[in-house]
Amino acid sequence: MKQLFEQHITQLQSVVRSALEQAQLAGLWIHAGTAHSHFLDDQSAPFRINPHFNYVFPDPLAENSWLFLDGVNPPKVYFYAPQDYWHCTPSPPTDAFFGEFFQWQIMTQANEITAFLGNVQHCAFIGENVVFAENLGFSHINPKKVLNVLHFARSIKSEFEIACLYQAQFNALKGHQAAKQAFFAGESEFEINLAYLRASEQSDSRVPYGNIVALNQHGAILHYTHLDLARPAERHSLLIDAGASYLGYASDITRSYALDSKSEFAELIAKMDQLKLNVVDSLAVGVNYLAYHTQMHQWIADLLAEHQFIKLSGEQIFEEGISRTFFPHGLGHQLGLQVHDVAGFQQNVRGTHKAPPEAYPSLRCTRDLAPNMVLTIEPGFYFIEMLLTQWLSHPLSSYFNWDKIRQFQRFGGIRTEDNVVIRLEKAENLTAKAEQNLK
Repeated sequence: MKQLFEQHITQLQSVVRSALEQAQLAGLWIHAGTAHSHFLDDQSAPFRINPHFNYVFPDPLAENSWLFLDGVNPPKVYFYAPQDYWHCTPSPPTDAFFGEFFQWQIMTQANEITAFLGNVQHCAFIGENVVFAENLGFSHINPKKVLNVLHFARSIKSEFEIACLYQAQFNALKGHQAAKQAFFAGESEFEINLAYLRASEQSDSRVPYGNIVALNQHGAILHYTHLDLARPAERHSLLIDAGASYLGYASDITRSYALDSKSEFAELIAKMDQLKLNVVDSLAVGVNYLAYHTQMHQWIADLLAEHQFIKLSGEQIFEEGISRTFFPHGLGHQLGLQVHDVAGFQQNVRGTHKAPPEAYPSLRCTRDLAPNMVLTIEPGFYFIEMLLTQWLSHPLSSYFNWDKIRQFQRFGGIRTEDNVVIRLEKAENLTAKAEQNLK
């Protein structure tokens, strides 16, 4: 990892120089952030690091630390390591593989940073706490020109970042294997989640996003995180969307299962898995992500016709927009230090924004694919009451096989998701590669 990180930091220095030149600034001060206290309470939410700090310094636990970069000299890290017997405080990772690429200053008090800031009038502050930055004398706070350059750079991953994203697959897949076993053993959502956390070696506060563990009809709730304690009287299906992190980089994996492996629902899962892989195989540099999203809607329209959910041709189902009821979210999103990573709509370093089309408002990427982009591919097929209801009074209602749709609502839905790197010749499926290496 050391050699890859050296390449990463060299590339990042060039990005910083470009950002500073465009904004006519002398340097960047990046604050790692602090944990948020709950309202009227002395307890705080789990700490989440400023992703721009983590982009430079691969330690997601460096709370209240600072970085200074000018794009020329080695980055300086002002690492906060307080003496504290109330909490477990981090030790400065000076001996880590990335340690030698930084100039180090250890701080035991948070306010020590004021002695190092100097004149910040020609420097930018990158961080969450605007009032804090103003009090320290910054006037260039999260300048758009700088963020545009940084965000666009983060959307094209270095080989170090791709290696981190690949490592993040393994613990997540171990968790998914344990969750699958717990489902077939008859355990509750809460128990399945515990099995996932144990096998993936994570706590609830350290997962990259709230685990979605949805039995039966709960699979029709796209971001279901309730976790029923009770085991359901009947079990039909499991949809689990859960990931893991490595040095701050996230994996985001979804699997769906049918209790009855010979059921039509199991057949639909297998077909959705294949459609996902078909998309991955077709991903190519220079093609707009919208094209793949549209293709998936056409394929899902064909499935609706083939399985007689809608008594129209696949082409008619697609043209009438019916597939959007059964697949209401986007095909996927950029992945990196943030699960829904930055610059999905940003077309260039200047920050040109391209919104998703009106027909697909939930699409999270409108970019032309470029080498070293990392994205999720996650098609879905759901039976969502709220979306189905709007068709009851529609002129096309008679073409809906309502009896069959009602029967399938007990399954909730299907989602299948892999994490993919765009390469010049052929996309690299990090999830499938890690699954193969786990066998």
